[in-house]
Amino acid sequence: MRLGYYYHIPACTKNGKITIAGFFGRFLDSLAKNVDHLTLFLHEPNKNENANFDYKINSPNVNLVLLEPRGSVPYRMLHSKKFGRQINEHKAEIDALVIRGPTPLLPKLANSIQPVPVILQIVGDYVAGVNSLPQPAWRKELIRVWSRYNMRGELQVARKSLVIVNSHQLLNLFTNNASELIELQTTTLNQEDFFHRDDTCNKPPIQILYTGRIDPAKGLFDMVRAIALVVKSGEDVILNLVGWVDSRGKIIDEIERLSISLGIGERVIIHGYKAMGADLFTYYKKADIYLSASQTSEGFPRSIWEAMAHGVPVVATRVGSIPDYVSGAAELIEPMNIQEIANGLQRVIHEPERRKHYIKNGYALARNNTLEIRSSEMSIIIGNYLQRMNTKEGR
Repeated sequence: MRLGYYYHIPACTKNGKITIAGFFGRFLDSLAKNVDHLTLFLHEPNKNENANFDYKINSPNVNLVLLEPRGSVPYRMLHSKKFGRQINEHKAEIDALVIRGPTPLLPKLANSIQPVPVILQIVGDYVAGVNSLPQPAWRKELIRVWSRYNMRGELQVARKSLVIVNSHQLLNLFTNNASELIELQTTTLNQEDFFHRDDTCNKPPIQILYTGRIDPAKGLFDMVRAIALVVKSGEDVILNLVGWVDSRGKIIDEIERLSISLGIGERVIIHGYKAMGADLFTYYKKADIYLSASQTSEGFPRSIWEAMAHGVPVVATRVGSIPDYVSGAAELIEPMNIQEIANGLQRVIHEPERRKHYIKNGYALARNNTLEIRSSEMSIIIGNYLQRMNTKEGR
């Protein structure tokens, strides 16, 4: 099976190796092991794009077709035919094209590649995320209108495609709107990444960790305020924030100002971006509790799997598919409730049996959701789908 794969993140080549963001590169390397050939259709970086190229593709059966720099969403929409032609030139080299979405070019690319079958791998919902954008109200409404337009295009493609989603919410969204629909969890973990331990929180200060995008929608200001409450109650805790920042925002300065105003400036440490793998996993190994305080619906944060794989008990808000996937294996709390976040942290700190239960159950859940397992499942699902399509068309 020869797969093509499109997504809107950038890639480049260095010393003859395809280099890309770690979370995505790990997945692609794992998928490549289950197919005959994998052709990546990815964008060349913009001149001012500060992308995190921290992973080199190792599989020998992967090649990269560099598309022109993606530019802004309006630019992509205006030049969609050009991007479609770039992919269309290679359609004889692939048996199917996987398009990861949501992405602005999804409807146009799916139409341009016909009659090559299209598989949609949907990992989010633009419409659901509009309210959390750091934009003025008038601009949010414009984005909402465009997001709904783009969603209609996605659904039109989905009605004649195999659709693979990674959450219950997306499963419900595409039910009755897909030719075939499968829910398949996503992860960044290989089998060798796991780090076993029975307990944490054994000595102060208690290290609380968040990893991921440094974004207000992730509840970072709620985290800081909750830490202030925990400290006020007499706990010795440190909040460690690890991740990348949207260059358009000033959130780092805002977090620092808030923590100083609450008297916990020295207890909130911003470590910046760390490469996927050993650099990032070091922080999990040192953590006592992992905190996810997302305010709005999302699929499922892959960082929760990473924490569980490193024996870190998780405190997380009930948003998206988090309660669907980890109920009973994490301390679940209500979003945007600072006192609840503080209470959840204190329960995990002071109740060792509860904490050990979360560590044990979380580790077992993560063990069953590795890249080796999911990539194999995905390739089998796609292969069976293509076989049914070929039989149906008499090929």
